[in-house]
This record gives sequence, structure tokens and C-alpha cells, in this order.
Amino acid sequence: MKSSRASLVSIVIGAVILVFSSTVASGGSSVTIRGTVADLEGNPLSGVEVSAVAEGSEIVVTARSKKNGKFSIKMPDSDVIYNLTFEKEGYVAATASLRPDPDDPQSVTVTLPPVGEDSPAESSPENTAAATVSGAPDPAQEVTEARTAAIPVFNEGVAALEAEDIPTAFEHFLKAAEIDPDFPEAWNAAAAIALELKNFQIAADAAEEILRLQPDSLDAMGTAYFAELMIGDIDRLIPSARRLADVSPEMVSNEMLQHAQVLFDTNELVGSRALLEVILEREPELAPAYYQLGLTCNMQGDVECAKEALGKFIELAPDDPDAVTAQSLIDYL
Repeated sequence: MKSSRASLVSIVIGAVILVFSSTVASGGSSVTIRGTVADLEGNPLSGVEVSAVAEGSEIVVTARSKKNGKFSIKMPDSDVIYNLTFEKEGYVAATASLRPDPDDPQSVTVTLPPVGEDSPAESSPENTAAATVSGAPDPAQEVTEARTAAIPVFNEGVAALEAEDIPTAFEHFLKAAEIDPDFPEAWNAAAAIALELKNFQIAADAAEEILRLQPDSLDAMGTAYFAELMIGDIDRLIPSARRLADVSPEMVSNEMLQHAQVLFDTNELVGSRALLEVILEREPELAPAYYQLGLTCNMQGDVECAKEALGKFIELAPDDPDAVTAQSLIDYL
């Protein structure tokens, strides 16, 4: 959610590198090894440490599998054999060797059985799980016709951004995303500039598109939450708040609580209460949230909610300066 012009340029230039890296494999100088890791039942395994080292080299490149079990490692040379190792605590390790072919991308499929009595934790030739290499191209490596058409438009946006023509850059990034809706870099650039321009509706929509393509993107989660807060779209804000709180718990006790107070101050009582409920789901001992909830419920005319929340606040923070006010309000109610 950076808003400085320099930050915008760095965000988008980073995206340009990604755009070209998706096609650079065909040049023969570098290659991306991709694949999927699953358990014996076919369920994807996240957090598997994937290590790759070229034969004759001691340089190890590592990555971790995502929630969907997929991984990718960018390697500098497509003309060597790479030895791959897959490790996760509680599972038997797996190994594989392959020589990547940029013209015929291969996908590594790995199955890791759990460690049991018959499969000790330490790897050996007898207990190392098998990894298979499929000759079918990985769809993630394919450059579609839509992507081919979108990349020049995207790069025109980059040129406009570097020339500080923000509206034109914004227009090109949105156009690139329209041409190829599965182009995450275009959505990322559009979301970043939309925040810069305070076009929070487009920022929110673009962030949700990023999350459709990259469900683990913390930046996109934050952008969606902030933009939806700014446009007052409570129906979208609350699911976004839950999603963000799950992966960034530190947001709950500071920013989200402040946002609930701002919603209260602007008489957005439904949104304030809903956000406070999300906060208290994650931080059930957060006394200030109960105090704010009590005030909010009181303004809504929900006496029982107000008394219960204020009573909980006093129980958790009897020495808080607001405890006297809370007790007075309970007595009045």
C-alpha cells in the first residue's frame, strides 16, 4: 500500500522483471523448475522445503511449496542436470534429478508419505520417497495468446509511469488486465496506482483479482481491506478483515481497532460493530475492544450487548481510566 512515486516505479519495474522472466526460459540462459507436492492421499502439502543444486556445484537454491502444494525455483542455467530434494517435518524426504528443457517444460510431481514405524525420519535409499517428472508442459509456464497481447500494453504503462504520466500508465495497466485477466502483474500495478489516485473502488477490485490468482498475497489482502474500508463497503470489508487477521494477527490489536473507532465516530455503527466482532474473535481478551463494542451497542439501542461488553471490559481492565465511565453507563442502562 505504498503511495510514493518511487515506490510505484519500483513495484511496477519489479513486475516487468517477472513478465520477462516468464518468457526468458526459451532463450536458454535460465529456467524455472515447477511442480507439485502432495501426500499419499493426493492432498497438497504446503511448507515443503525444495532444494535444487546443479551437478558439480555447491550452490543450493531453495523454495517452499504453497498452500496448493505448488512450487517454483528459478535456476540460472538450463543446460545442466539439477538434483532436487523435498523435505518436510513428519514426512519421508524425496529426491529427483532432471535436465530442464525450456522448449518442453517438465513438471515435477512429488508424493511424500508420512514418517511411520516402517519409514524412519532420516532419509536413506530404502525409505526415500519417489518424485516423478512429467513431460507434459506445466500450464503455469505456458505463455498464452492473451499474455502475449497484454505484455506490450503493460510495458507501455511502465514507460508512462517512468515518464510520470500516471493517468496514462493507469489506463494501460487496466487495459493489460482486461486483455489477460490472469495477468497478476497487471492487476498489481493497477492496484498500486489506484491507491495513489485514491480510486479505492478499482484498488479493491484489482486486489481481489490478485487474490484470485495469488491467494497468499499479503499485500493484496491489505490493499483489499484498506480500499474496502475507505469506500465503506461493509459487506466486503468484514470478510477481508477476517482474511487479513488470519495471516497478520498484529493488525487486529492496533490498526483494526482504530478503524472500528473511526467507523463509530463517523456513525457507521453496523460496520464498527461487525469489525469489533472480528477483532474479538481473534483477541478475546482485548479490553479496549469490549469498551468500544459497549459504546457501539449502546448507540444502536442494544442494551444487553452494551451491558455485557462494558461488564467484560471492567472485568479485564478494572483500573483503566474508562472503567468508571463504563460502570456509570451500565448503571444508567
